[in-house]
Amino acid sequence: MPDDRMSGARPLPEHPALGRRPRFPAASPYAAPLIAVCAVALSACMAFGNPVIWESAAQKEPAPVDEPAASNPAPAPEPEKAEEEPAPEQETIGEYQAISQSEDPGRSENIRLATEAIDGTVIEPGGTFSFNDVVGNTSAERGYQEAAVIRNGEVAQGDGGGVCQVSTALYIAAVKADMEIVERHPHSVPSDYAPIGLDATIVYGSFDLRLKNNTDHAITIHAKAVGQTVDVSIEGDPLPEGRTVDATSQIVSRYERDDAAGTLRQYYVSEAFRVYYQDGVRTTRDLLSSDIYQVDENTPVTTSEGSVDPNK
Repeated sequence: MPDDRMSGARPLPEHPALGRRPRFPAASPYAAPLIAVCAVALSACMAFGNPVIWESAAQKEPAPVDEPAASNPAPAPEPEKAEEEPAPEQETIGEYQAISQSEDPGRSENIRLATEAIDGTVIEPGGTFSFNDVVGNTSAERGYQEAAVIRNGEVAQGDGGGVCQVSTALYIAAVKADMEIVERHPHSVPSDYAPIGLDATIVYGSFDLRLKNNTDHAITIHAKAVGQTVDVSIEGDPLPEGRTVDATSQIVSRYERDDAAGTLRQYYVSEAFRVYYQDGVRTTRDLLSSDIYQVDENTPVTTSEGSVDPNK
């Protein structure tokens, strides 16, 4: 066997014997607890993440902004209402007294019934008064009696005779009150209780007297009858300061012609006006109507130049 030392080869290192454990340095007494703590911390990080990262993320995430709730725009404030001016104290603004020379008791009763029907009637602003609607049919069934009426220019007997004296007194009072005259009709002959051209006949269902309240407040009709005398007044807002209103009439022409029976008749043409005065000075006058009346030698005819006074 050749000698290693003789050949110059390096000797091989010795190896530990098989089956022997390697030796480690002695363990420190603090190692086990430290390892346990690290293990727990590692498990927490794996399960829940890094709490420092959470806090940083929370700080970086912008806070939610509350969006305004959708709603209708707030209504604009209502303008303050101006205080309404109190209604002026009302007064008598138009009146008329109609006096007839008749002595018929049936006529007096008819006048009383019609006067009581219109007394106290209130006409609201913009409203229209109808004599036929308020008084109704002047028939015997409703208590009206027979008295003198005008038919085709002749005097006859009929239920409700005399009622036109009430409508005439109301018409002239309304003219003086500066009310709007919606409807009015003349008789065929002049009346003894009003100037020619200022009467107002009534035929139920045909001819009516209608008056409109053209003021801002209610108007009240007051009426009373004593015998053959009728007094009508209208209460309402005062007329403008210094203003007065009157009713006048005049005869503008006369002519003659034969009637249907061939009898020669005389006729008067009249004009009636509403006249305005300011502080006693006449300013304007408005034509109310132009009417034709049949007249004979026994017909009482009254005209009015400047003012309407009771016809006695």
